[in-house]
Amino acid sequence: MTVLFYLNNVTGGGETVFPVADNRTYDEMSLIQDNVDLRDTRRHCDKGNLRVKPRQGTAVFWYNYLPDGQGWVGDVDDYSLHGGCLVTRGTKWIANNWINVDPSRARQALFQQEMARLAREGGADSQPEWALDRAYRDARVEL
Repeated sequence: MTVLFYLNNVTGGGETVFPVADNRTYDEMSLIQDNVDLRDTRRHCDKGNLRVKPRQGTAVFWYNYLPDGQGWVGDVDDYSLHGGCLVTRGTKWIANNWINVDPSRARQALFQQEMARLAREGGADSQPEWALDRAYRDARVEL
């Protein structure tokens, strides 16, 4: 998942564009027609299906992956393709928060079990340490 925070207003341009948002049929080859490559959001920003104007204090949230039908992360969502339009006046300041789901189903299951146990025992206030730390205590990897 991605959360994109807009930290200032932009006088001109700077939109975040999703070229294929809401397309009913997605075909990567349809992104290039008549020498227009919709993946090049800087040159063809005006042709995207969804454009979000940066406004200070707002954010855009989207899923980057599809669910696999069993409650886990599946394939990349092609409709989440996005890019930034050129800033034509002023400056643009953003901050990203990428929220990753652990690709290990075993650790995801452990996390879900720990959260269910925490809920049964009365919530985080009754725990001596934050439950997430306990759930992942042995799963950390130093890089």
